Amino acid sequence: LSGEYFSDWESWFTDHAAGRTTLLRCNTWLQLHVLRLPVVNEVVTDGKELLRYNDYGTWDTTFLYDRAGEIGDELLSLEQEIKTLGGSFYYLGLPEQCTYFMDDYPNYLESRAWNVAVIRDSFSRALNERGIHYIDAARIYEELGHPDRLYSSTDHHYTIYGAWTAYRAVMEQINADRGWKLNILEQEDLNWIELPNPFLGSHNRKLFGLCGKGERLTVGVLKQPVAFTRTDNGSPVDASVLAMPADGDIAVTYNVFMGGDRAETIIRTDRPELPDLLIFGDSFTNAVETMIYAGFDETRSLDLRYYTEKTLKEYLAEFRPDIVLCIRDDTAFFTRTGNGKLD
Repeated sequence: LSGEYFSDWESWFTDHAAGRTTLLRCNTWLQLHVLRLPVVNEVVTDGKELLRYNDYGTWDTTFLYDRAGEIGDELLSLEQEIKTLGGSFYYLGLPEQCTYFMDDYPNYLESRAWNVAVIRDSFSRALNERGIHYIDAARIYEELGHPDRLYSSTDHHYTIYGAWTAYRAVMEQINADRGWKLNILEQEDLNWIELPNPFLGSHNRKLFGLCGKGERLTVGVLKQPVAFTRTDNGSPVDASVLAMPADGDIAVTYNVFMGGDRAETIIRTDRPELPDLLIFGDSFTNAVETMIYAGFDETRSLDLRYYTEKTLKEYLAEFRPDIVLCIRDDTAFFTRTGNGKLD
């Protein structure tokens, strides 16, 4: 059976909406468990992790250094504006799951490690040359020995362990730069709870949940809770940073952290002696948010893919946070839309 055979079936399913999901699920099961194909539904299944499939091909990457310089100039302009408001700017750069595990791609498939290396080098160099506080999580994870447990095996995000490691690096850098003594959560300050629920990672969703590799989601719960109120998009919601399932049999996703993406979340702890924080970024912010609020008076999070009431700079001028933290993964460093739109 050739790939064209399955492509023809896909086209047929698309034209017959009734029962399409069931048929596609059956087709996926056949490819996974009978034919044992190494790539199914654009997901690499032949390995320890489920990884995004990359098309073959190479290209000249030298242009990335110029692009990184342009992005660096834009971030420098943002940092200078934050400084005029009395704040400090930090950029947390993360690997995406497929770049974290790029060495685990089968040798007959494209990992794009050659491209990732240039992306990381050009971007970190551009920010460091401009004196921007850049926290390079990829380097930090390598110094720790590149543990598998820092990233999900079936989802494109890090695990709570990867998020906690990155969170600590950010907090330590802030304390060192500002001469503060903000509380940093140690391992023993959290209850690490592995949920019994099946975990439906983003790559496994493309496989209709048929290849979970036994992964479970772990969360970190503060042993000594910090009281707070929370609003999402201007409306009060329950004071919780974890959307825990009511039933142990219900499949859970990365949305357990903060309940998923929100345009704007505001957490107030009523401790005015502490500084205020603004975070912006894609869904990688969510797991960090479940911990970092404990060190600040007011923590606000924006996802500029969805927040449209004000520009980022208008929001900064109104809120005037002490710390501004951008969190992005290395597949998004060069984007100028959503959380890359800095005006």
